[in-house]
Amino acid sequence: MPRRLPLLVLLASLAACGGPVPPAATAPTALPSPGDAPAGTGVRVLNVATADVPAAGTVATTVLHESPTLVSRIMRIAPGGEIAEHHHPGHDETFFVHRGAMTVVLNGREHTARAGDVVHIPAGTVIVGRNPGAEEAVVVVAFAANGRGGPLTVPGAPHH
Repeated sequence: MPRRLPLLVLLASLAACGGPVPPAATAPTALPSPGDAPAGTGVRVLNVATADVPAAGTVATTVLHESPTLVSRIMRIAPGGEIAEHHHPGHDETFFVHRGAMTVVLNGREHTARAGDVVHIPAGTVIVGRNPGAEEAVVVVAFAANGRGGPLTVPGAPHH
């Protein structure tokens, strides 16, 4: 039986947003052009509704930021979409379920994450995910480098 993950307050910026916003409540905004941000800030604003849209039964990922220490993305998971088994050897992962719900299997243990849930996944955890519902799931993901190096994502389970 899936376990409902508790809401973990891990990121103050997520708490400040007041929780998930229904799609009709906000008008989509596009990424500003490079000239819209003050020089040197690298500030970008993206509404989840403007992220790549998944085809039926798939997952679409939009990269927000990549640096040697942090990667952030928006994942939109269509009903029936699956995230193949993988792990992150050199990065801890935190994700915030913005809309919908998903089933995530972490080291063989199944959990249900719903809108408003934040999930922290330590490096090396074997991850599988899927959207078993009828509504698209939208997840904001941040990967933080842990100093071990290596690729961000490796298919399958780690070999020990």
